[in-house]
Amino acid sequence: MKKIAVILTTLLLTTTMLVTVAAAEKTLRIGIAKEPASLNPVLIHGVYGESVAGNIFDTLISFKESAKEAAPLLAESWTISKDGRVYTFKLRQGVKFHNGDDFTASDVKFTLEAIMDEKNASPSAQFFKPVQKIEIPDKFTVVITLSDPYAPFLLALGSHTAGIMPEKATMAMGMEKFDRSPIGTGPFKFVEWSPDDKIVLARNSDYFIATPNIDKVIFRPIPKPETMAAELLSGGLDVGSELLPQDISRMQEEGLSVKSVPGLTSRYLGFNAKRKPFSDLRFRQAVYHAIPFDQAIPGIFRSDGDRAYSWIPVGVLGDDVEYMKQHTLPYDPQRAKALFSELKKEGVLPENFEFTIYSPQDPQRKKIATVVSTQLRQFGITVKVETPEWATLFPMLKAGQCDMYAMGWGSVPDPDRWTYKIFIPESNMNFSQYSDPLVTEALKKGRTISDPDLRAKLYHTAMRKALVEDYIHIPIAFLKTTIVTSTRVQGLEPSPQRYIHLVTEKRNVDMN
Repeated sequence: MKKIAVILTTLLLTTTMLVTVAAAEKTLRIGIAKEPASLNPVLIHGVYGESVAGNIFDTLISFKESAKEAAPLLAESWTISKDGRVYTFKLRQGVKFHNGDDFTASDVKFTLEAIMDEKNASPSAQFFKPVQKIEIPDKFTVVITLSDPYAPFLLALGSHTAGIMPEKATMAMGMEKFDRSPIGTGPFKFVEWSPDDKIVLARNSDYFIATPNIDKVIFRPIPKPETMAAELLSGGLDVGSELLPQDISRMQEEGLSVKSVPGLTSRYLGFNAKRKPFSDLRFRQAVYHAIPFDQAIPGIFRSDGDRAYSWIPVGVLGDDVEYMKQHTLPYDPQRAKALFSELKKEGVLPENFEFTIYSPQDPQRKKIATVVSTQLRQFGITVKVETPEWATLFPMLKAGQCDMYAMGWGSVPDPDRWTYKIFIPESNMNFSQYSDPLVTEALKKGRTISDPDLRAKLYHTAMRKALVEDYIHIPIAFLKTTIVTSTRVQGLEPSPQRYIHLVTEKRNVDMN
């Protein structure tokens, strides 16, 4: 009898221990609106891959806590030569990759050269074009020499698309295989990737900043916001984003946590600068006057965004919001009518004019296009709204085939990334085919100097010319970044770039 009691007691204790261990494991389930195309930093294109990879890989420097100021990460310190061309990084010692390999300067050189290698067709290669050479004088020193000063270079090095990879392991696997079995030095290790289902990461207990509080992270791609909301409400997810405004309100009422910050994503209207009548300044001004943006924008974006007056987001160097706001054209249908009449008299605007405005298929940009169509109908202009698949629309935009379009832009917090590709004539992202010597000169000079005050003045000059003299674009809204979490999640804050940063210099997300 005593023997049976001992066995039962042992089984009970064992069961209790197993239950305790299972209960103690902290698994964070995160919903993302789209499955990443890649997790290899060299190949990553898009915020979803960057958001996941940012927890697997570390970069030389970090902008996770401050979008404006670089903090040490894999590099403990760095110096920049007086001429702005030579960057010398002293690396952190004792860091290991997830496979046990030591982190050294050779891995940094390998990663950056892989980004620049044309054979890899890295989307980030453009940001490393100024790099002339990379030298490693010793095991923990990297010297990067640029052909010309390039102000946003630190930002390029701090991007998740510049996560440092282990040279030996990557070479052994090859870029494509490494993409599905990534190895970094970050707070979480890659475990598995089930396409269209989940990406699983596990805690890196040897992480050099801090041991992560979370044991396991599961990223689940959920394209439909309604499904994401249902999963949050049912407890199937702990974190969600890119949700419908009405669902966010409902979840807040249900006791879930809702946090928002101004984001680094915009919406705007663009005109074709080379096709009549869109190329005529008066036509662009008339459209501006014809649409009641102050009334339309809250209806379109609700709590998701605020009206934009400038091109560069608030808080980013060169934003110039107050000046832009003062020079925004007001809703004035009489002035619009007068301008349209003037254009018709001169034969610039045909009678019964018809054209197509294009937008991607998301509801917000389609609504912007629909508002334009509805308002211009009152002036005898017929506007058809078309929302092709992105694979069809993007080549049309790049070829300058869209007379007018509702588009968006999102980037990192540096004015160069917000302006250069959009307004430089030779860029295929200049969908308006816009060209102005003053703007081009200011933007090219803005990326070569480091003084922030001088840079800001150059971006003021460029954007004032493009937006409040030429009105080549009409800024519509800056979107907010909003995350919804269960009350169990502690310490997670929304990122302006829609990243999920779980462990940083100042933060270690936890669950209670």
